[in-house]
Amino acid sequence: MAFDLIFPRASKFSLASGVIKTSEDDFYVKEIMQVEMSGEGEHVWLWVEKIGQNTEFVAGQIADFANVKKMDVGFSGQKDRWAKTQQWFSVYLGSKVEPDWQAFEVENVSILEAKRHSKKLRRGEHQSNYFNIFIRNLADSASLEKSLIEIQGKGFPNYFGPQRFGRKGANLERGERFFNGEIKASRSQRSFYLSAARSYLFNLNLAKAVKDDTWIENEIGGPLYGDAQDGVAPLSAHEQYILEHHAIFAKGIHKNRLKLERRPYCIVPENMSWEFEGEDLRLSFTLPKGIFATALLAEACEFKTALGEN
Repeated sequence: MAFDLIFPRASKFSLASGVIKTSEDDFYVKEIMQVEMSGEGEHVWLWVEKIGQNTEFVAGQIADFANVKKMDVGFSGQKDRWAKTQQWFSVYLGSKVEPDWQAFEVENVSILEAKRHSKKLRRGEHQSNYFNIFIRNLADSASLEKSLIEIQGKGFPNYFGPQRFGRKGANLERGERFFNGEIKASRSQRSFYLSAARSYLFNLNLAKAVKDDTWIENEIGGPLYGDAQDGVAPLSAHEQYILEHHAIFAKGIHKNRLKLERRPYCIVPENMSWEFEGEDLRLSFTLPKGIFATALLAEACEFKTALGEN
């Protein structure tokens, strides 16, 4: 089936338009992590800058260079490919001789710092991400600024961005076929399909809350569907209704024994500021991990992406 990936805005101001990612430098992301390096241990943590490369690819290149298995390279979160990003990777060396990191040569990838530590970097360990984004070729900058002021004050709907669903919803469509037993999938592909399904259903619930104007005061957040667990608010009647009307996704989620979680509906960005430069806008802000910058942008601006999609 075809999936509608256009979700309602909360803002009542008219929608501006512009272009993002005219170059990788226009979309800068810096991982923020509070960690005290021990200075010794069997792991090396690498502070890496990458431009136009995805995180999984860089992890593989680091593993090859250090002559270790890819599973021995850790990172906290996936970062945009079509961007300039900085993030930590860890490498388990054990008793291996540490390579000369200055000799690491991969196009548009630089190791800026290397430190010894006693632990591997695990997924989700960073606290937040700092963004510095240019929106080019603006139309209706006055409406854009009104929307930004509103977002700065009360926040924006915490939708999962289109990256989660693949190009034109491909991850949802393939996931539907996989859960129906029509195609096979590797472990990593199955993970993508499950993540896309839960994210889409979350967005549907959030869209209803935005239409009803209840998304800000909702304190428990929306469901990331799965089996009930103690300490997590059970499904409401409407949340159950949405799940039942997407039976194929429900089947895949419960077959894989995922646990019910809650995700905030409303996110207020930190340290948000902006500056107009002619027909362009420079926008910076900090978001908690797992929150999509494109969801903030979509609340204020109908943007086109000049570089390839993630």
